Amino acid sequence: MIDQLLNVTQHTLLCSGPMSKNCIDASIEIARQYKMPQVLIASRRQVDSAEFGGGYVGQFDTESFSRYVKSHNLPQIFLARDHGGPWQSELEQSTNLNEADAMNSAKRSFEADIDAGFDFIHIDPSIPIRGETLSLDVILRRLFELYEHCYDYAQKRNKNIRFELGTEEQDGYAQDLDKFKYFLSETEKFCGANRIIKPTFVVAQTGTKVMETCNVGVFDQGDMQAQLDCIQHIKDTLQICNDYGIKLKEHNTDYLSNEALSLRPALGVHASNVAPEFGVVETRGLLYLMEKFGFEKERNDFMQIALNSTKWKKWMLPGSEANDLEKVSICGHYVLSHPEVIEIHQKLTFVLNKYNIDLNAFLVNLIKQSMMRYLHLFNTKPLTRGTNVFNINRKAVG
Repeated sequence: MIDQLLNVTQHTLLCSGPMSKNCIDASIEIARQYKMPQVLIASRRQVDSAEFGGGYVGQFDTESFSRYVKSHNLPQIFLARDHGGPWQSELEQSTNLNEADAMNSAKRSFEADIDAGFDFIHIDPSIPIRGETLSLDVILRRLFELYEHCYDYAQKRNKNIRFELGTEEQDGYAQDLDKFKYFLSETEKFCGANRIIKPTFVVAQTGTKVMETCNVGVFDQGDMQAQLDCIQHIKDTLQICNDYGIKLKEHNTDYLSNEALSLRPALGVHASNVAPEFGVVETRGLLYLMEKFGFEKERNDFMQIALNSTKWKKWMLPGSEANDLEKVSICGHYVLSHPEVIEIHQKLTFVLNKYNIDLNAFLVNLIKQSMMRYLHLFNTKPLTRGTNVFNINRKAVG
């Protein structure tokens, strides 16, 4: 099914962040109802192995997350590790691990992903360890060490893992194409010398960046010339990817306009990540219901828990004038597994049942609406076993 998924033309694959259990269930319902594919991209903060404390999403760890999704037996849903690597875990940062220990930690996390049957692994060693100044060559050294480890481990476990490689965070601007070519050239040399399959995806800058609840990258927010330059840059990036037989995956696609999203499959972008937007949709829906049904105290308590988490800080624009409600909308999904929030959720569920309103179904429906916008604009087609629409020869790798 993965080969079928990856061989679609004029289609951009939606890769959705599992921001909450309801986000996961929304993806599952779409797959069941419409047979449309998605990749669930779990960051280490969202879902990690039990050894590292799991994550903030639904009290899942890597194994239970995989088991829950796979229990629905839907071939349209694929699992991926997003931003796996050293210092991508809050535990690694809070304990100030050195390079060797952080690399070993990342390897054990990847091993859990492979054992759990993940389909894709994103290797991303772009976070500086202990405030170091990172060079591209240091990033590549760590990336290739992790790449080889994961490939060898998967081979020993007889697991078919596809890889996604990235070397930098999205900055909302264009990629340095010379550095990008160097990255892919070194990757090709490494794969050839070590008899390792090429990565399926490579992450590149496409002029997107999420801050607060908008996309501030030049693709949508730049002046006309900057936007035209960005489109040309994406075409040039895609040509380089095609030259190396690797697919382009972009991050930070949340909040783009319908027109910008519809350009993705037209330009040939192979896959796009969307995550924070789905968490914001759910949080706003929860706040709406608490307001409408007189849960003023509980609403205030939820807002205070979210604000105290300080998870909103990383999303703020410089000089932001966002109010408390806007900050809570941005970070509310981080605290849905907080004991007091779970209790609030239970109280609200009980009251809404008297009105024949299913709280989770209401929230899942809102998330599904947001996801369906992307699926339609990305020109997504149903994916079923044996379908002919995906039978296009795939360029050999390795």
